[in-house]
Amino acid sequence: MALALFFESVMDSAFVVPVAGCIMVLGIVVAGIWSGTRTREIQAQERLAAIARGVPLPPTVEELAIIHGKPMSDATRRRDNIRLAAIILLCGAGGLIVFFVALAVVVQVREVLCGAAAALIPLGIGVGLFIDARLQTRALDEAALEKRVGV
Repeated sequence: MALALFFESVMDSAFVVPVAGCIMVLGIVVAGIWSGTRTREIQAQERLAAIARGVPLPPTVEELAIIHGKPMSDATRRRDNIRLAAIILLCGAGGLIVFFVALAVVVQVREVLCGAAAALIPLGIGVGLFIDARLQTRALDEAALEKRVGV
């Protein structure tokens, strides 16, 4: 009986949703780490089995990158992905602001505008990513200039 009352009071708590969300995020992170570890284990077992059979090993992704003289991740592509993420975050922040302002106008409750403050998080991250993309662009331009001058 006491256990039923405990679970009933827990389920009526305002903290159920945030705690469940945190547990879900933690579970996703743990599952991702476990999946990556398991993938590496399977690849290692496959390579050991190939060595035991005397089959020549195919090169890994890292070895292929070294053979072809290409870096693992292209700096230009990485910069473009950062800029895309910044644009998405800034547009999402703008959408949140417009939503909460429109909601405040419709329900005519001024306190709803506090929800627009939630948009400051993606807004700040988006601005930071734009700054990072700009710094990467500057570094790529300087590297290209040094390469031309050095030749």
